[in-house]
Amino acid sequence: MSSLPMRLLILEDQVILRKLISRQTGFFSRHATQIDEFSDPAEALRSAAEISYDLIITDIGMPGMNGIDFIKNLSAIGCRSSLLIISGYDDRTLHTIAGMARQQGISSVHFLCKPYSIDQFLDRLNAVFADLEQRALTCPLDLQQLWQDCTSQPLQLEFKPVLSRNLQQLRGMQLTAMRLPSGLLSLDAALYRQLAVNPQLPVLILEVVMEQLAQLLASLPLEQRQHCLFSLYLDGDCLANDNLFDRYNSILRQYGVQPGQIGFLLADGMHGQRSALCFENIAKLKYFGFSLLADQLGEGGLTVGNLLRLPLDGVCISASTLRQLRLQAVDMPALLQCCGLALPQLTITGIDMETDLELLDGLEDCSVSGEQIALQMSRSELSSYLQQQTAGKLMH
Repeated sequence: MSSLPMRLLILEDQVILRKLISRQTGFFSRHATQIDEFSDPAEALRSAAEISYDLIITDIGMPGMNGIDFIKNLSAIGCRSSLLIISGYDDRTLHTIAGMARQQGISSVHFLCKPYSIDQFLDRLNAVFADLEQRALTCPLDLQQLWQDCTSQPLQLEFKPVLSRNLQQLRGMQLTAMRLPSGLLSLDAALYRQLAVNPQLPVLILEVVMEQLAQLLASLPLEQRQHCLFSLYLDGDCLANDNLFDRYNSILRQYGVQPGQIGFLLADGMHGQRSALCFENIAKLKYFGFSLLADQLGEGGLTVGNLLRLPLDGVCISASTLRQLRLQAVDMPALLQCCGLALPQLTITGIDMETDLELLDGLEDCSVSGEQIALQMSRSELSSYLQQQTAGKLMH
């Protein structure tokens, strides 16, 4: 992120609430901020046309121009600031308004229902900052600098817990990002697409990440990690590298970590154009005892044929995709059964709102992750979290 203060606009017609939001934002921000406050949507819109704001916080129910029209007008003037909607409307309505904003071209949209707690406000604010930090890194990556950052210091890894549906059992930890001097870098498909200009770089970075993960696991007591699967994204192009899992297996053995502790999230399809080496590596992955998980079911490149043929140990599906499948009356247990899987091998990701919890009806044995389940945590927080989970399991 830039060293310059973040520019924020707050639009709220109630002066007491506007001042409260401004103070809370300035106090909890993890960046220096410069905040402009408005009670009139028209004045706020004129300011947004002149100033490039990083974040716009707006109400919906306001006299004159309502918040929905304000958002539409923001899009019309080409504003692409992150958007945080704070309103007294219910979750479903705000979810619809957020969807409208995204369709208008505003990619980072979050919302918060009034009244809200400080913890809820902080969660939404941190989600916005994560988007902003990611956006700063989606500009063309300096690949040489990225490689230097990855190899010159211990990586600050970030994890997202995966829990049983009743939240009483920790089932996994997904390695979601690493924190570099330039900000938070998500370890996902978008990153691998940027790295694709240098075919060797994705596999080199993944190998550095694997060694850092092995060191971390070796430092944790066995009772804290032995029943927890640590998963990370694997790009299909990485599978075209010779002896890939031989090297990963060797790294883990060096630190006394079993391959069964690691799962790979694969979203790319194994189509006919893939080399024989890709299929060999899938076989090697299973031979050494790693887990293979289908990622982004319904969104990624894995075809139905892949789901039927690949030796999968689990499937991940986002809450938004599951919502669409529910509308289409898709029977998830039956779909899993066709793939040789069962509900305990299903993980619902992206459960970020209370309304997402309704999607879990009838899926009692699945696993879940998202901001409504547990927040993303840093490497330094991991040990204490695992210790708490272990202690809670012993109490039960």
